[in-house]
Amino acid sequence: MVQFAVDAISLESDPIGGHAESLRLPCAAVCVTGGVLLVNGLHTSLLAQLPWPPDYLSFEAGGERHRFPVARPAITGPRAARFPIL
Repeated sequence: MVQFAVDAISLESDPIGGHAESLRLPCAAVCVTGGVLLVNGLHTSLLAQLPWPPDYLSFEAGGERHRFPVARPAITGPRAARFPIL
């Protein structure tokens, strides 16, 4: 398990031959564990209203950019979500 203190995550869609979408959401932390990304301190109402499924989740921590292919998230609490890593 690796935890990062972050200010925000970016969600991106990567449709084939279509229009790419992206959204930046403020959050407090991202934990990478057991094939999932756990995001805490997130406004899950914004995530629940997302009209497209994210293909990637990225964030910056320690001067490095981290980017993961993900599946549609599950909201696990009022300010928490779980993104399976593909």
